[in-house]
Amino acid sequence: MTYCLGMLCRNGAVFLSDSRTSAGMDNITMRSKMRVFEKPAERVICILSSGNLSLTQATLALIDEDLILGADDPALETIMNRQTLYETVRYVGSKVRAIEKRDRAALEADGFDFNINLIVGGQIAGLAPEVHQIYPQGNSIHATTDCPFLQIGEAKYGKPILDRGFTYETDIADALKFGIISFDATMKSNVSVGPPVDILCYQTDSLQANMRARLDEDDKYLQEIGRKWQDGIVKLVNQMPAADFTKPALGFATAA
Repeated sequence: MTYCLGMLCRNGAVFLSDSRTSAGMDNITMRSKMRVFEKPAERVICILSSGNLSLTQATLALIDEDLILGADDPALETIMNRQTLYETVRYVGSKVRAIEKRDRAALEADGFDFNINLIVGGQIAGLAPEVHQIYPQGNSIHATTDCPFLQIGEAKYGKPILDRGFTYETDIADALKFGIISFDATMKSNVSVGPPVDILCYQTDSLQANMRARLDEDDKYLQEIGRKWQDGIVKLVNQMPAADFTKPALGFATAA
């Protein structure tokens, strides 16, 4: 399994992905699930992937193939020449549908689901940053000011902290902290998600992917965030008022 997160802020966007790939408890490998396509001063596109590894790799291979062919054929559609982020997402979705048409029947015949989900986001010059999610059918949704984050993979463990604290108005530096805490909660509760954690912080109108990091398991910052978050929860619980057991509970009969 995996966990990937895209967060939209007023002053940018944050993308995070884990790197653990598992095919059973005795077959754990590490593979990056983040790809960044960049043309400085023109566009930055980030793709996060979740699901069947062969499907995500095949989809990215088609995208890479178009980039190679597009070098000799400027009229060919590629991820780097779409006019808007929505057109870019539609283009990536078409590659998902191409893989679905080619591989779904064979996968399902052998008892496997066609399982691929993508987060695609970034910015094209002259437009605002956007974050989208692409489903296995190739269709998509996008983050909004009211719903400013999208998750794929093991979403449930890291969602509560985002629901409680992260908003579109959150500064990008604090957004990253929320994202890392969301990952810490997920990695704590699910062994199928694990470091290294790949990070891209994108500042609005920078049109450069210059704030990138990879946090390994022994990374001091990742460990510090996890430790302070855990200690803070314990401290807050200790400060909470005790439950009141002096009031009678409904539905319990007392002895005569």
